[in-house]
Amino acid sequence: MNAVKQSTETLAPALVKSNNKLSTAKDTLALMATSIPVLGLFGSGVVWAAGTYYVGDVNIATDKPFHNLTVKAFDLKGHETTFHTPRFQLMPGRYHLEITADNVSARRADTVVNFQQLSNVPIELTDEAVIETAAEKSKKRHWWHLWRR
Repeated sequence: MNAVKQSTETLAPALVKSNNKLSTAKDTLALMATSIPVLGLFGSGVVWAAGTYYVGDVNIATDKPFHNLTVKAFDLKGHETTFHTPRFQLMPGRYHLEITADNVSARRADTVVNFQQLSNVPIELTDEAVIETAAEKSKKRHWWHLWRR
């Protein structure tokens, strides 16, 4: 009996030490498992706020009204974004714009977008090539071409 009592007394401190290490590791892993989703949520909130509020406005000012508008914005890295309205928002930086309105050939313009500022891009939609071809067609009409008016 004495031998059994003595063996349990020597095993008890060893079990307590291993339980302390085990509980410390378990607590550490539980803290990490809880903190990773919280940090992910915080990071997602920061990215959403930056994408929503860290922008500048761009306004396409045309010389005549239009029905259909397509604006392709390219940044310095080559990323393309397409808009179908004359007013839109972009992240601050330098952009190259290709603007097409009502089947008129594409107009190109460069603009710098600043934080919380409006960038106006004036564009002329009169197409000289269309005006010249209409003038040439009117010169080529003959009296027997009644349907060409």
